[in-house]
Amino acid sequence: MLKLQKLLLNLVAILLLGSAAALVVQNLDLTQTNVQFLGGTLIDLSLGALMALAGALVGGALLLKARERTLELGTQYKKVNRDLERKDVSREEAESKVKVLESKVETLEKALSAAIKGQTPK
Repeated sequence: MLKLQKLLLNLVAILLLGSAAALVVQNLDLTQTNVQFLGGTLIDLSLGALMALAGALVGGALLLKARERTLELGTQYKKVNRDLERKDVSREEAESKVKVLESKVETLEKALSAAIKGQTPK
């Protein structure tokens, strides 16, 4: 399940980056675009370069978030596996103790039965 989620997150990020790249190529122009803010020029780049920058930032943010989530899921998966292994070991120990006690009871029953009959146990 973890590998499937990781694969899906990576595919979504790649599709978004590919879409951004397609938009950049489609709208690529060499004319300068001024982004005005409060009466001054904030950015003086072409529209294609602006879109490439925005796409790279958005895609990078998505990839980082996907990586963070993948690491989180991996940690949870390892923790659950360790807990299951501990429970399995505990169960096996309990079963082993029960078997040892059953064999002791069986030995004691044979000894008691032999003592009641007046014979020595074999």
